[in-house]
Amino acid sequence: MLAEYVTRSGLKRLLSTRLVAATLSVAAIISASGCRRGAQSEVSRIVVFNAGALALPLRQALDSFTTRNNLTANQENAGSVESVRKVTDLGRNPDVIAVADTALFGAMLGGRLAGPIAVLGGTRLVLAFTERSKFAREVNSKNWIDVTTRPGVQVGRSDPALDPAGYRALMAMQLAERFYHKPGLEARLKNAAPPANMRPKSADLTALLQTGNLDYAWAYESVAKSLGLRYVALPPEVDLGDPSLGAVYAKASVQIGTVATSAQGGGAGRPLVMHGAPIVFGAAMLKGSPNPSAGRGFITYLISPEGRAILAANGFR
Repeated sequence: MLAEYVTRSGLKRLLSTRLVAATLSVAAIISASGCRRGAQSEVSRIVVFNAGALALPLRQALDSFTTRNNLTANQENAGSVESVRKVTDLGRNPDVIAVADTALFGAMLGGRLAGPIAVLGGTRLVLAFTERSKFAREVNSKNWIDVTTRPGVQVGRSDPALDPAGYRALMAMQLAERFYHKPGLEARLKNAAPPANMRPKSADLTALLQTGNLDYAWAYESVAKSLGLRYVALPPEVDLGDPSLGAVYAKASVQIGTVATSAQGGGAGRPLVMHGAPIVFGAAMLKGSPNPSAGRGFITYLISPEGRAILAANGFR
């Protein structure tokens, strides 16, 4: 089912036989040339840009990887769109870039990847909350719409122009209106999470939940689980978490800005429209990265059994 999603998002070779062969080749390269202890003269640092939702698992993975390979790490956490714009707009080039939506690679970094994309896992959207949230004792999967749109209830979401969780929240609102057959529901849900309650990335919302400044927040289940937050599970037709429902999710779309039509930038650019699809996180290398051997090594580590175990422990499926 995951392969079907990747085909729909324009990354047709992601789980093909060529990807498997390429991944095995990367593993062989790392085994032969390695970022092993003592190779400090070749590689001394690895730079990673990653989605905020990947901050904790990638920190754990980097700690393990850099210790055994005698490296230092520079990890920058931001919304996935913001991370990509560091490359496209600011000309920065990390060794690895890991995002919450693999579709961003094709939409914004076409032709700039240095190898295959490593699929890190999937999750689903939920409404996270705490014991101190208003109506925490009564909210559930059946009444969440009514509870979150009540007067005085504060709902947060991330910035769709910077973070996939933000545009996915808007997609979920569109899908909820279709699923529940309630005209105007999308607007009600959006009004319940006003711009004043918007933050650059979904991970920023958790602190506001814990301090009581927000009652509910659109978030990934993986983040809610890793932080011990309570959450409301949404219908599969709404939560963007079921690989078999790609055709349903594709009915939702959000424009999140523009993207340059040439490598030099300039001009108005073309509209950057993201379409609904099952949630898939991924990592890749860019051409011309400072330390390609370190980047290849880390991606190989992430898709190894040890790396997969770290991701699974942090709620990624």
